[in-house]
Amino acid sequence: MNNVTTFLFEDLDIRGRFVRLDTQWHDWINNRHYTPAATQLLGQCVAFLALVGADVKTLGKLTLQLRGTGKVKTLVVQCQIDELDLKLRGMIDAPQLQTEDTLNDAFLGGDLAFTLHNTMTQTDYQSIVAILGDDIEAVLANYLSQSVQQPTRIWLRADGKQVSGLILEKMPNSDLKDSDGWQRVNHLADTLTDAELTQLSIHTLLHRLFHEEIVSIYQPLPLQHHCPDERVRVAEVVKSLGKTECDQMLATQAGRIIIHNEICDRSYVFTEKDIAQFFAQPILH
Repeated sequence: MNNVTTFLFEDLDIRGRFVRLDTQWHDWINNRHYTPAATQLLGQCVAFLALVGADVKTLGKLTLQLRGTGKVKTLVVQCQIDELDLKLRGMIDAPQLQTEDTLNDAFLGGDLAFTLHNTMTQTDYQSIVAILGDDIEAVLANYLSQSVQQPTRIWLRADGKQVSGLILEKMPNSDLKDSDGWQRVNHLADTLTDAELTQLSIHTLLHRLFHEEIVSIYQPLPLQHHCPDERVRVAEVVKSLGKTECDQMLATQAGRIIIHNEICDRSYVFTEKDIAQFFAQPILH
């Protein structure tokens, strides 16, 4: 599927979004050699960021970073919000993380940093909350509930084949439209099984869970794993170091400067010849 779909309970002022990433996810983690637990945790965070990114109204970039001193050294997911799609990338450094490990084992009381970069205003908005509890879904839902000041529920699933997620958000006028609506929808959503979330289409899923409610489903927003070749940009970064520092790096690194992009798992190698060309003086005629 590789998309995220927004839906609305017309008579309840409750909205939701559904995400599934399959072929793009497989390409993403192929050859990353993550443990099943690391794959699951990264995938859940990817699903969360896609669900949130689909609701952002301005062009920009979302960054979710979970930090701590446990078995997860680094977990970063980025979502570039464009007019026609969402572009995702991210990585996890957790070679020792196992399925039986708790969230505390993973982060040892770390924190969650969430940053929104607005392309139009070139400004950043960041919030940081503690990672408390043993359920990543509860941690992310709690963060979002505090952020939007409205109750939020999240279901996230991920493995080596796909990422799936569902979010429900109570809107400000929900109780005015139906005082029992939020409780009723949550009660129905709590019957959701892993098989339903990971295997059913959005239309079948919503009909099975909420067939007595009026639900409008909007046009899906495409998702893609986006890790383009950035050699030109990286070369500019290397050049900005200056000739002296580049020569020192070449001398200590066997005649090569290697820049590794951990998020995309891609290395850029610059030889002595490359560096010489960076700083060659133009020929005057």
